[in-house]
Amino acid sequence: MATVEAQPYRQEVYLAQDEMHTQFCQWKDPDWYNEDLSQKEGLSRAKVEGRHLLFGPCLIDVQEKSYLLLFYDEVVNPFYIFQIASVAVWCYEEYYYYACAILVISAVSIIVNLVAAKSTMRKMRKMAMHTCPVTVLRNGDWLQVASECLVPGDIIDLGSSKLSTLPCDAVVLEGDCIVNESMLTGESVPEFKYPLEKRSEFFSKIDMAACTFKPFISRHMVFAGTRLVRVRKTESAYGCMAAETPQENMRATAMVLRTAFCSTKGGLVRSILFPRPTKFQFYRDAFRFVGILAVVAVIGFAVNTVNLHSLGVSASTIAIKALDLITVVVPPALPASMSIGMAFAARRLSKKGIFCISPSRINVASKVAVICFDKTGTLTEEGLDLLGMRVSDRSRCQFLLLCSEVSELVGSTGKAQDEKITTCADVAGINILEAIASCHSLQLVDSQLVGDPLEIKMFEFSGWKMYENENTRATVVCPPMFASYANGFSQTNVKEEASSCYLADQGGDSSYKECLCAVEIIKSFDFASELRRASVVVQKQSTKQHAEVYVKGAPEVIKDICLPETVPIEYAAILDDYTQKGFRVIAIAGKSINNWSLFSANGMIPQRAEAESALTFMGLLVFENRLKPKTTTTLGELRQAKIRTVMCTGDNPFTAVSVARECRLVQPNVTVFVSHLTAAPVETNDAIKEVHESEKSDLSARCSSSLQSFSDIVWRESTGKAVHLDPLDLTPKAIDQADKQTVALAKSLADSGKYCLAVTGDAFEICKSSALAFPDTWRHMLMRGTVYARMYPEQKAVLVDQLQELGYIAGFCGDGANDCAALKTADVGISLSEAEASVAAPFTSRVSDISCVADVLKEGRCSIATSFGCFKYMMLYSMIQFTTCCLLYIYNTNLTNGQFLYVDLFIIIPIAVCMNRAKPFKKLVPKRPSASLISKRVLTSLVGNIALIIGFQIAIYFMTEAQSWYKKPVPKKADDPDSTPLEGHLNTSIFLFSTFQYIFTGLIFSIGPPYRQPISQNRLYLATLVILLAFDLWMVLVPVKGFYSLFGLVHVSVGWRFVILGMGVANFALCYCGEQYLFPWVAPRAAKVVRFFRLVRNRYLQREYVGDRTNTSKCLENGVVTRNVTTGGIWQRAGKRENRKSYKLVLEKMPGKAEWY
Repeated sequence: MATVEAQPYRQEVYLAQDEMHTQFCQWKDPDWYNEDLSQKEGLSRAKVEGRHLLFGPCLIDVQEKSYLLLFYDEVVNPFYIFQIASVAVWCYEEYYYYACAILVISAVSIIVNLVAAKSTMRKMRKMAMHTCPVTVLRNGDWLQVASECLVPGDIIDLGSSKLSTLPCDAVVLEGDCIVNESMLTGESVPEFKYPLEKRSEFFSKIDMAACTFKPFISRHMVFAGTRLVRVRKTESAYGCMAAETPQENMRATAMVLRTAFCSTKGGLVRSILFPRPTKFQFYRDAFRFVGILAVVAVIGFAVNTVNLHSLGVSASTIAIKALDLITVVVPPALPASMSIGMAFAARRLSKKGIFCISPSRINVASKVAVICFDKTGTLTEEGLDLLGMRVSDRSRCQFLLLCSEVSELVGSTGKAQDEKITTCADVAGINILEAIASCHSLQLVDSQLVGDPLEIKMFEFSGWKMYENENTRATVVCPPMFASYANGFSQTNVKEEASSCYLADQGGDSSYKECLCAVEIIKSFDFASELRRASVVVQKQSTKQHAEVYVKGAPEVIKDICLPETVPIEYAAILDDYTQKGFRVIAIAGKSINNWSLFSANGMIPQRAEAESALTFMGLLVFENRLKPKTTTTLGELRQAKIRTVMCTGDNPFTAVSVARECRLVQPNVTVFVSHLTAAPVETNDAIKEVHESEKSDLSARCSSSLQSFSDIVWRESTGKAVHLDPLDLTPKAIDQADKQTVALAKSLADSGKYCLAVTGDAFEICKSSALAFPDTWRHMLMRGTVYARMYPEQKAVLVDQLQELGYIAGFCGDGANDCAALKTADVGISLSEAEASVAAPFTSRVSDISCVADVLKEGRCSIATSFGCFKYMMLYSMIQFTTCCLLYIYNTNLTNGQFLYVDLFIIIPIAVCMNRAKPFKKLVPKRPSASLISKRVLTSLVGNIALIIGFQIAIYFMTEAQSWYKKPVPKKADDPDSTPLEGHLNTSIFLFSTFQYIFTGLIFSIGPPYRQPISQNRLYLATLVILLAFDLWMVLVPVKGFYSLFGLVHVSVGWRFVILGMGVANFALCYCGEQYLFPWVAPRAAKVVRFFRLVRNRYLQREYVGDRTNTSKCLENGVVTRNVTTGGIWQRAGKRENRKSYKLVLEKMPGKAEWY
């Protein structure tokens, strides 16, 4: 056995097993495959000790560092090392006040960081670590041990009164339970867990290293960190020899599979501790600029060293002054000032019920260009309203009118029909009421229905009641008149009450007598996302001779497994009518098993493939899915901001398109083309024998026999117009070229580009598998796709990933359950959950509508704009002080301690902190803020403002020297150049002028819209600027002896004070006009000039740019495409950007205007 540590909290261990080496996280005990369950007595002591040594304690123990270690980690940070060196230099120069101030600020910062880090680690440790007493089977005896003693293979009792939260991942063996997995998934609806039936197939399919599992796996598994809501015990076959009475051996058993950091919860904790690094340009550019500042410092060091040496200054003084200059150029407060904005943004979001576990993602949200939304529970209300049911009339092979009341389904007339709705009641004993009352996975917990909201609505519509058979523990549903079920289960009472109640109701007609008997659910086949259906096997309590199978699911799926003669003629037309109106439709079918006595005698239950075949179609359930109140307004806001919105749902494509139109995700003037497969995937016997046989991760493998490429997909207009899309270039074509009106419509759509795609999951998988052969078609499909329907959770994550490959910064908003993978894949994942913070996504919103998306984007834009403004301010601050020092170094003088202290402590820090308090602008604008500090606009702004500031300081320098009263700084001792005093006319003039520069640069870089509110709304910042400006004006215009001596200033003439003030106003006016008007105008032209000289250089070196605008597939690299700029004149080509996001180039190639979406 060899061990290699890959990262903290995880080890890569390889075990010798069956002459092969198995990875640690993939280990399975060979005995687990044994159907006879040879481990009836539990693990032996020797096995427990061996596995405990191998796997360690069953404990997610996040190491909590001591304060001393945290302090060491904090202090060895390069930022603090630089600060310590700076303080040493300042102390040597006797700048004690400023050095002490920086030490105090640094100490407070370190303490705050230490306390915050310690608090975070404690919260993380508390969240991660869980211990409790567990009842475990060891050597045939049931023992109570601490949960950290559990090892893989242990048999535990879930029914123990002291077990409320699970400490490990386990598979249920006996009994069943309901668990709340909101801590892991953010989904508040409890999940049902069923006992394992076929061990060998289960363990052959399970991937022990996976973080998430397919439904046919997860339905049997309970995960660490989930809470047990209800546990139902059964007579156990484990450790039965130790039980004295049968009652003592009633247990719900489970076998431990994974422990500690190998569990699902452990993996999620690791993802929090070690998140995926964000490739965000802002952070990379910030470090580059620090490097540029260091180069400037080195240049200043060299120049001033030569100058001071020429003045005869001693080498030690030159070294100290040069080092001091470095501390000026690279401001120690730069890193902290750039992170304050994110902290304020996170705090504002938390006040709105939006919690963030990854603050760095706030800035990333500023660049989001596409957002994918789940439909149900995100865009629409979680609960559906049952509009009614369309029952099939077999005698006429058509639908009856919509039944909106349950009374219309039992012996009443059907609207305009005179016949009673006996259609499905007289077909081999199946009944529509039984179907909607029993075909579900609901459970009773404390007399409350728990389960899927849709199933709860369906069951409530039936009007039936649910009870539990006290003898068999099976779920029983019955008409509401069976009150005796509340007090116990009685076959006799059921039959008598069923007869009497019904006959009284129907005037003696007993044709429905059997139909209104209580029904016991014998077997449930849960909903499978691959099969898109669920089913139950039930039995009436009035007879044991036969049983019924009821199936519900997607209408197109149910139709294929029904007998053709039972499907109404207008099936497709009725279905399309409802789905295009935005209703959600569920089909119901059933059949009777007449030879049930043979199955029950042998203790057998039909396999799923047999149960879900040769069905009789019964009807359609029509649900109304209302939009959430803020869905339309939020999508409109995103659309106005030119942010692309996409719907990703598992629902019917026509329903999804209808909802998309209703919420204006698809505009009224946009035509929608829906994908259809020319050869639908065929479910073979092997594919439907069991759920897990059909739920293969690679959907293309399932379809490969009949579907090979884009040519197998037909794109039809959603409302039935005779227009379709070319399968390769996705341009509209008329089906009948002789129809001039249709041809004109197709041409109009092609010219305007006002059409989009509704892509089904099957079509999406086929397109993806053909992406290498047809890359342009694949990218056009990704760009045109607005509605993605019948998408599995894994496909949602793939869609997000592919959009990122096109260069998008992508967001995803959905619930934390089946959208976990997509939420984690997205750059900005927002989970709508009632939990305060879920590990399913960087953002968790307790506000259950998509308005939180706009809030996150606004805060992101505000945060990045503030970070940019603060960065530019800190850059200009360093350059102002650097220029001041360099000008004063000419005469071997400098600013005084008081002056440094006033600037750094009372001007820079308050402005930098209060600047970051800016709130987001109330409106999202189309132009997204830049994330690059080396973009043409940022560089032009920095260079232009630095040039103006340096120019004005140099002007003040020469103007001061030109004054008649000016006294040149000279050493106090002629033979000691180091004795030059700091105070003087030059020092006073430059210092007073520079204080105005510090203030007005803060004002210039705090202009509010379009990403921040106006500066007038940041009242604390505005008050800070007003107070500082008033103090500076007072200090310039009203010289006070006490303050002047404190700051080391000397008196100058009154006229010169007004000159300084006038120069400050002029400097502000030029910088403001430049920032608002001149620099944005110069930026693109300067970039063109730079590209021109680069092209000339490349031509001279006989190098050409790679890339072809007509074939973007050859130029993709990290979402950026290099254009072909080798044609046309050099100056013309210089006007085109060389590198652009690939989705923009794909967009340019598409028919119609580029801003079609």
